[in-house]
Amino acid sequence: MRADPAQSRTPSQDEPRSRGRRAFRLIFTRYTIGSVLAAVASEATLLLTYGPGLLSPGAASVAAWGAGAGLNYVLNRRWAWGRRGRASLWRELVPYWGIAVASMAISAWATGVADRLGPRLFESGGLRTAFVGGVFLAVYGLMFVVKFGLFHYLVFAGGPDTRPGAGEADAPRRSRHQVPTTTRE
Repeated sequence: MRADPAQSRTPSQDEPRSRGRRAFRLIFTRYTIGSVLAAVASEATLLLTYGPGLLSPGAASVAAWGAGAGLNYVLNRRWAWGRRGRASLWRELVPYWGIAVASMAISAWATGVADRLGPRLFESGGLRTAFVGGVFLAVYGLMFVVKFGLFHYLVFAGGPDTRPGAGEADAPRRSRHQVPTTTRE
């Protein structure tokens, strides 16, 4: 009878995979929290500008996107993916904002369509506003999943764990007295 290879592994063999899964879950959790905060800011802006008729649905959608975009970028880059320092223009900024602007364009288009369908579906202006807001949130939810994949595997690929010196935080620390004097600077 053959032994199960998974059972014959030592804990140290499973440790890197487990650490990778934990890091992925942490990134996804932080991305989710940041996206929820940005969604609240965006949805509030949409409803406050479109509902009373201050802006057209497309313009309200763009304003709503702007209300959450900056917050979302900072939370994604620094908190979720742990990136510090100056961002690379072509490796990070252009792809990130390209993805963000594309999602804004999709939201603006969808809220415009919802606004045109609203009078046919609802007689009340309040229901139409709720419908447009719901469409905005639905698009935001769909784009949430798409953007996570693009951000994780394209924009922030490699993350902080693959940069030089990143693993040093996990390494056991040694005091100055434990390091031989010949290796001290």
